[in-house]
Amino acid sequence: MNKVLLIVDMQNGFMNHENYKKLSKKIDEYIRLTKYDLYIFTKFINKKKSLYENKLNWTNLQDNVSQSICVNVPDKAIIIEKNGYGLAQKDLEKIKKLEVKTIDICGLQTDACVYAISFQLWDNEIFPNILINYTATDPAKEKQAKQMLIHQFGKVDETSVQ
Repeated sequence: MNKVLLIVDMQNGFMNHENYKKLSKKIDEYIRLTKYDLYIFTKFINKKKSLYENKLNWTNLQDNVSQSICVNVPDKAIIIEKNGYGLAQKDLEKIKKLEVKTIDICGLQTDACVYAISFQLWDNEIFPNILINYTATDPAKEKQAKQMLIHQFGKVDETSVQ
């Protein structure tokens, strides 16, 4: 397996900023125009009584409609459900078994889930090639979030459609 694209949390319940809606269209186009050996999607599930609900008073993504992926999911894609910022250990182990050295990453939130998953991949000797132009976060934090990723991971891919 050579090329893997990991699409983070592109779900209906997160489409509350115009830049997220633009990103969903941009990622749809990217998926349509590029060829990867494998597409992995993460799907955030905010369980009842989670830390998100209890500590942050955040109850979004607790129903099927808001949890639905809002970009085109190619045939044979893998969907990983998660309940936190990063991946569960069992899912990380599945990714490690792919024996890839690099995984391209895009999606939401640049400063939270994309960041957390990137650290997990890095710590497991898989380079997180962040497609920085295919990530987004709260518009007020966008520039800083992307600068943090560049600081932590060095080169990030400024690619457009390949």
